[in-house]
Amino acid sequence: MVLSERQQKAAALTRWLQSLNAHVTNSMPLNPNEQLRFWVTNEDRDAVLTKLRQQDWSPRFGSVDMHFHRDTLVPATTYEIDLPAEPPPVQDRTIRGELAQPKKTDLERQAVLRYLGMEPKK
Repeated sequence: MVLSERQQKAAALTRWLQSLNAHVTNSMPLNPNEQLRFWVTNEDRDAVLTKLRQQDWSPRFGSVDMHFHRDTLVPATTYEIDLPAEPPPVQDRTIRGELAQPKKTDLERQAVLRYLGMEPKK
């Protein structure tokens, strides 16, 4: 399966967030209509958010919950990162070939000229 550019970016961002001690909750590859969700303990929150903002990401606050981390229930905050959607594929709807520009026969040309009163002189 070939991943889209958005899914590749989400996978790379997931690995990077995991190295910062954040936990991504989305399944990978990222669904086209989902945003990347992650949670981070309140202890690591400021460091993770600072590093994200340094990389020009703007996480959106989700909720404050309790999560199990290293066999302990700890307060954590959930965030969402908006990844830009894939642009729709460009459709070329031009009809080419004989259907687009049919060839006119001599009989058709003569009939049109007769109709317009421009009949060739005999």
